[in-house]
Amino acid sequence: MDLFKLTVSTLLARKMWVVAMFAAIITPLIFPLFTPHETNTMLLEPARAQAAWTCTWFIGVLWTLSQAARFGDSNSRTGVGAYFRAQGVGSLRQIFGIWSAIMVFLLPIVVIAVATCLLFAMPSDTQEGTMWVWTNLQFAALFLLTIGPLALLGVGLASRFGTLIGYLLPAGLCLYGLYGVTKLGMMIRLRDDNKLVEWVYSVSPHYHLADLTPRLIFKMGHIPWPEFALFVCYFTAITVVLGSSATLLFRTDPLRN
Repeated sequence: MDLFKLTVSTLLARKMWVVAMFAAIITPLIFPLFTPHETNTMLLEPARAQAAWTCTWFIGVLWTLSQAARFGDSNSRTGVGAYFRAQGVGSLRQIFGIWSAIMVFLLPIVVIAVATCLLFAMPSDTQEGTMWVWTNLQFAALFLLTIGPLALLGVGLASRFGTLIGYLLPAGLCLYGLYGVTKLGMMIRLRDDNKLVEWVYSVSPHYHLADLTPRLIFKMGHIPWPEFALFVCYFTAITVVLGSSATLLFRTDPLRN
């Protein structure tokens, strides 16, 4: 059995993916009912879309990144990585085997979010419906370009520094990119003379660009394709940086620095 199959089998045996799937299905169907949709039926569809993608972000940050850290740590700490290395499985194959197994369980969550928005929140207008489809597909692509590299970084960090560091750093980086960078931008607009803050802002990961929830709530339509191509290039560059860092940090033996 290779490391990919071993990781998939372990995840299946732990059954936590069932909880994640159940939450992804139930949350967008139940939570929007607590909105005053009886008095304003227009609130229900955007609320379902918001609930679907908010739940997906929660699962990505809380479950996917934690599993990446857990498997990265156990692979080196228990000697499984050293065993596979003795069998001729190199570090790259090991880290991508673990990562790809974890992403296999994240993909259905993303599919559920998209399906929920298309089946239960689709606008009745044909033109709006077409833009709605493309917005959700763009959202799915940007979401995976955000969580995927962070999960890979979590595997690499945890293999060297343990589960806690392997989870907290990628999760903190994700939350900072989603919310902290926006606050930093507000500080720059209020005070434009701080070059250090401007530099930190420029090198920060702008993960908030991957959150298209406002576009769904206010039915703003999909991102124009030239602009979306720039977004993809930007997140691909971040992927290269995080992926390179993860592979350099990854280790297969149980020793710690």
